[in-house]
Amino acid sequence: MKKQLLLSLVLAGSMVAGVAHAEEQAQQEQANTSSVKVTDVQNAEEKKEDIDQEITNARMRSELGSKSQWSFKSSLGYNGGSMEKPFESIRPAYRSGATAETLTQLAGNVGVNYRVSKGGNLSFGTGVVIMDPLHGDITKDFQDPRASKKGIDVKRSQVSNPYVDYSHGYRAMGAQMISSVTYAHYTEEDYTSADNGYNQLGNLSVSQTVLADFGDSKWQGGASLTIDKDIAKGAMAVPDARYDLGVGLFPFAEYSFNDTYSFRTVFGYFQFAKYEDYTTADLFQIEPYQSMGVGISVTRDIYVYPNVQFTPKDIRADRTNVAVSANINLF
Repeated sequence: MKKQLLLSLVLAGSMVAGVAHAEEQAQQEQANTSSVKVTDVQNAEEKKEDIDQEITNARMRSELGSKSQWSFKSSLGYNGGSMEKPFESIRPAYRSGATAETLTQLAGNVGVNYRVSKGGNLSFGTGVVIMDPLHGDITKDFQDPRASKKGIDVKRSQVSNPYVDYSHGYRAMGAQMISSVTYAHYTEEDYTSADNGYNQLGNLSVSQTVLADFGDSKWQGGASLTIDKDIAKGAMAVPDARYDLGVGLFPFAEYSFNDTYSFRTVFGYFQFAKYEDYTTADLFQIEPYQSMGVGISVTRDIYVYPNVQFTPKDIRADRTNVAVSANINLF
């Protein structure tokens, strides 16, 4: 009887110890599981890979494109009339002179953007242009209103020059940066024709933008360096001066009023070009210009910049143009 009682006590003790060990093991497994949740790792990784932690400038964010893997990407600009007649069909070629006239136009690029990495974006698209978009039926061609070309038919709109672009945003040496390379393939007859055009294949360009903070103030400043080269298919039937390459350094400054509005100015003082079959084979300086306007961050992916453009050597109302540029990213 005593042996049976002793055996029962030993068996009961073993069961209690087993239950306690199982509960301890379960608690340990639960602790281990909760400490390595997949969602926690994903959230931490997403925060770590957010490009907005490195690129904080509203315009530069919009230039990079949406943070979605696939999105619509566009950069458009409206070149309007002069300060005296902002909504006219004709605008002075302010870098050539008030008497050299061009037509107002809405032009830019539209395409699809693929986010390759945190800061890397690959874009495919095409160029678009609408001449004199504020007058008449934009679906129909019209007659040129300029005195020098009075009555000549003007094609209202055109979709041409498809392109591929890779841009990468990052922070280095305490500054915000974007590096990009673009190839545009010419499809317009004026560029591609060997008989009555420039017999060109396309244009390759590279650019580098750098932006730095000015201490604790709301001022930021930087510069964009661009280099581009036209690629010729062969000689032209009729010798003429055709564009070869260009180099430009564009310093700019911004003052932030708040998260939405900022003052922005760009100094186009150091822009040079080279033409084939020109009077000189060297680079020559293009007439300096400056733009001043208000940057508006509508959303993280939409940035609008209404501005005026003028040549600092001859600031006049009839030679100062109004313009609006916009970066629009959707999805």
